[in-house]
Amino acid sequence: MRFRHAVFFCVFALLAVTWSSAQAQETGTISGRVQNGTPGGGSVAGLTVTLRHFTGMQLAEERQAQVGQDGSFAFEGLATGDQDAYLLVVRYAGVEYVSPMVQLNQQPQQTVELTVYDTTNDANAVRVNSRSIVIAGASPELRAVDVMDIVIVENGGDRTYLGDTNGVVLRIPLPQGAQEISPQPGFNYGQPRLENGVLLTTGPLPPGQQTVVLSYTVRYEGTRATLAIGTAMPTGTLRVLVRDGTYRLSSRSLIDTGTVEVSGVTYRVLAVDAPVVGDTHVVQVSGLPRTGFLLDLPLGPSIAIAVGLLGVIAASTLAFLALRRRRSPAVSPDDGDRVSDERLQLAAELNRLDEARAAGELDEAEYTERRSAILRQLRELVLREKGLEGRT
Repeated sequence: MRFRHAVFFCVFALLAVTWSSAQAQETGTISGRVQNGTPGGGSVAGLTVTLRHFTGMQLAEERQAQVGQDGSFAFEGLATGDQDAYLLVVRYAGVEYVSPMVQLNQQPQQTVELTVYDTTNDANAVRVNSRSIVIAGASPELRAVDVMDIVIVENGGDRTYLGDTNGVVLRIPLPQGAQEISPQPGFNYGQPRLENGVLLTTGPLPPGQQTVVLSYTVRYEGTRATLAIGTAMPTGTLRVLVRDGTYRLSSRSLIDTGTVEVSGVTYRVLAVDAPVVGDTHVVQVSGLPRTGFLLDLPLGPSIAIAVGLLGVIAASTLAFLALRRRRSPAVSPDDGDRVSDERLQLAAELNRLDEARAAGELDEAEYTERRSAILRQLRELVLREKGLEGRT
């Protein structure tokens, strides 16, 4: 009898250990250090690290931990499901520093380093490395060109820049007539505002490189748009890009640097190095779809960004492709790409037709017939994008 009890006890103990191990494997740990990246900067001991736990896209809970004398912190007993994700936030000198998103489903034990900085109002270390303006498309029915504006900003110092005496961190002059301005996620804009055509940001700028992505539209008439692009901060390179074979770019101050191919797509590039602060550069975009038709079927410019930087040109390309892929729910992504390409081709045909008529190569009857056919195809594409096939 004692033997049976002993065996039962051993089996129960083994099961308990196994069950405890399984339970332990269901939770994870995030530990790490907070350090001050400013030489001679203040101590980080005693700071509070906040862990934000997201389930799906919803904030589920927040936890806090004090930073030790050596800068260390730890959070234990964390869920490791596929839908669980974590952000760590620490506030220092009035500025919040946030970690990348952390998931524990593949690696339950992870280490995160958080770097804070002392602050400054000296702008000498802040510059625009490059600014790339991508002509992403045109909506002739809205008389508007769709533009993606990608600004690579760098704080080359060792302190977080808080802005000038007015709290302004960045000044980005937008082309004259820019409308529907939409700052895209991924950058701390603070409380952005527009003053005299210049976008002002107020969010703190920590050391390192940051990417600002804006979308907006610029009105045009006929088949030509004019972009007047100003410079308000020291800038390394200003570029204007368009997919080769669609529209044409010309400028007296920007140089045609040829084409660049990214992921099988070729872009024409105009550029100028070290533009003078305060100067304005004018770029003409020609060969646009003629305005004034399909007014009863407004498409409205829609822009979605998924910018992954592989250099400035790669970033511009990805943003451009993301714009093309965002379509009505009635159209699949593949269909959206095809429709966009077809619209460009038909718009180009329409322009060539107008040029042939102006050159006297077509009589009025043939011009009218061919133009009507192209407009009919464009109308069918618009209906397809809006899920209204078969309607007139």
